[in-house]
Amino acid sequence: MTAPLLPPAALRERVLAAARRESEPDHQGGRNRVAVLLRGFVVAGAIAFAAGIHGTEAKTPRPLGCTLSLELLWLSLAVVATWAGVDRGRSMLGRPRVWRIIVAAVTPAALLAAWLPVAFAWPQTLADTSGLRAHLICIAMTMALAAGPLVAFARLRRRSDPVSPRLTGAALGAAAGAWGDAAHVMICGYTAPAHIVVGHILPVVLLTLVGLVIGDRVVALHGQESPRGVRARRS
Repeated sequence: MTAPLLPPAALRERVLAAARRESEPDHQGGRNRVAVLLRGFVVAGAIAFAAGIHGTEAKTPRPLGCTLSLELLWLSLAVVATWAGVDRGRSMLGRPRVWRIIVAAVTPAALLAAWLPVAFAWPQTLADTSGLRAHLICIAMTMALAAGPLVAFARLRRRSDPVSPRLTGAALGAAAGAWGDAAHVMICGYTAPAHIVVGHILPVVLLTLVGLVIGDRVVALHGQESPRGVRARRS
């Protein structure tokens, strides 16, 4: 009978050390993480405000209730995606694997589904003149607005997952995309179905794919590191 494969001793040692560190209260570290996240979203909000002030392209007027309703729905989804896909909960590895799968796979569809009742409530907003240029602008804006939260999330989860870092990274990307959409909805005046799908939902999918790379490069806790890094950890 073949003996079960065990992780390398160095990796087991690092995981156990990380677990011990996680079990110790670190109030200052928690405040620093929150500060990083808030700074990232404040930067995103500032970009959104500046874009709204200086934008010159004609947009379709939307009732205030339409804008606020969509903002509330997408903001709520961003909070849920962050809680389920970014926050670690009681484990150093983060929320259960299935939760992160749901965040990565379902967040774009959930954003689209949340837009549907708003579209039915204000059908007059669906007849706009958004074209390819508007789609491309909104793709770029959504990804730019999501950059701050994504950097903050990546820093929060840096070198924390030795098991499924790509999945964690994908969840980070999806959650950041939801925050980008929540910020962008306040300044985008186009609400046609094609524009919502291409200009707002597609960027979340792209950010989820970007999260896969971030998972490999930033989130992963590798079993090998340089002798200098080992000495630094032991000192």
